[in-house]
Amino acid sequence: MYQCRRDENNTCARRGNVSSNTEEKQKRPRGRPKSIDLDQRQADIIEAGTDVFIELGYANTTVDIIAARCGISKRTFYDFYEAKGDLLSAALKARSGSVFDFPEAADGAALDTLLGQVFYVDDSEAASPANMRQYFLAEVAWEATEFVPQLRQDFDMARAELASWLRGLSDKGRIISIDADAAATMLIGIVFGSLSIDRTGADLDVRAKRTKAYLGSSLKIFANGLVP
Repeated sequence: MYQCRRDENNTCARRGNVSSNTEEKQKRPRGRPKSIDLDQRQADIIEAGTDVFIELGYANTTVDIIAARCGISKRTFYDFYEAKGDLLSAALKARSGSVFDFPEAADGAALDTLLGQVFYVDDSEAASPANMRQYFLAEVAWEATEFVPQLRQDFDMARAELASWLRGLSDKGRIISIDADAAATMLIGIVFGSLSIDRTGADLDVRAKRTKAYLGSSLKIFANGLVP
């Protein structure tokens, strides 16, 4: 039994340091601990992993480096992906629905301007790694042979969309009548041939500026040969 002492209100309370049930309930945290948002964690891993792939290339990227960049353990990484290849596959799938962006052929817009919008290198965007991520990520995937079939499928679809867009320009009299399929293949070769420019040892900011400058010049040359 415990001894009872009376306080000024003549209320009986336990002696010593033993807390009452009421005090314990007040101190005990209510509700369940907040769970980690798994979708957000996965998105963070994809974002950080993409940066590492672009900076180091596929061969030089390791799970240790990705986990360190994300601030997680390797065990946490493996809760989401079995290997770095699975992460790269997720990063490729996280891209926009189409490899390119096809603007409406607005009256008065120069062809090289339209092409710049298609390939995300129009003058309104700064030459930065963030704006070149689509290109640099494709470059990484070409290094990993297991992803080449997936990339070929992506670009086959993109080439068909690009050819259709060029036919639309031709129908509107914006460009001369051409073999749209051949022109689309040429454009893709011009654009993604830029990925091998000054890659080794080059800072990402430098690579972005050089890539955009090359693409801008190449698209102007291509466009000037199509203007009727």
